[in-house]
Amino acid sequence: MSTSQLLVTHEQRDRAVEILQEMYADGRVDKFEFDTRVELALKARTRAELNSTFDGLVARPVPTYVPAAFSRPAPLQRYNSDGRGMGTVAHWLGYPTFFVGPALVAATAGKQNPAVRRHAVEALNFQLTAALAFAAVGIATGLVGSWIGFLFPILGIMWFVLTGVGGIATAAGSNFRYPFTLRMVK
Repeated sequence: MSTSQLLVTHEQRDRAVEILQEMYADGRVDKFEFDTRVELALKARTRAELNSTFDGLVARPVPTYVPAAFSRPAPLQRYNSDGRGMGTVAHWLGYPTFFVGPALVAATAGKQNPAVRRHAVEALNFQLTAALAFAAVGIATGLVGSWIGFLFPILGIMWFVLTGVGGIATAAGSNFRYPFTLRMVK
């Protein structure tokens, strides 16, 4: 007696149906073909009949090219929604309160959520760096002369834009870090 004449068990039929379900989920068979093959698998009595339900199907999709080197990209680091929301608030509080708002968020909500603390500390460091830059330009203007005062509007625009970008990037789930920032608070 050949192996194709052996009778199949219920477990073998169930396993064949599971494989067909995986193929359907992968899109390798359409709904009509899936239903037809499942019906054949459930009615199969011998190994040959059960194997015939897979005729014309490839076990795994065959790639049309061979990738030279594939490395999976690192997943984006995302935070849950409450961390993103309070992180965004910490960045945007720099508009009305300069460095006081981010410091308050870091001291209050930052204690419960490390993501909020990370964003609040980043916003605080940026606001402190901006305050130091404005003070330095003010002192330089007083010492050297008023011609250096043209840096005030440039610093102001950079501060305004980067504070907004920090909030938007945090709302989008990014781990945003300000450029040109002295990270004094850890």
